[in-house]
Amino acid sequence: MDAFDHKVTEILTRVQSSSLSDTQKADIYASIHNGLRTLVWPILVSHIPESELKDAVDHPETMTVTRYGELMEKAVSDPASAREIHEEVMGALGEIEDLLTKQSIPA
Repeated sequence: MDAFDHKVTEILTRVQSSSLSDTQKADIYASIHNGLRTLVWPILVSHIPESELKDAVDHPETMTVTRYGELMEKAVSDPASAREIHEEVMGALGEIEDLLTKQSIPA
């Protein structure tokens, strides 16, 4: 298990094992999901070739699921995007761990 998997597993286990209600746990999971998506999306967008991003913005009517997939493929194929995402997500997971500790959710 790599560092990412370890952190995610630890966070999910902490929340699941806590005495919080199922609704509170679901709220935490949703917040984590939304936060990570908000963190990753701008990184992906920054790795879409500029001309293709401009074309998508200028002509949104041409955007299809297939085209969206192609743009995301280009973004993730750039090795720099994976490094940036990993760094940002690992930092965010550390912050999540700190928040769980502050909220007295034991490790």
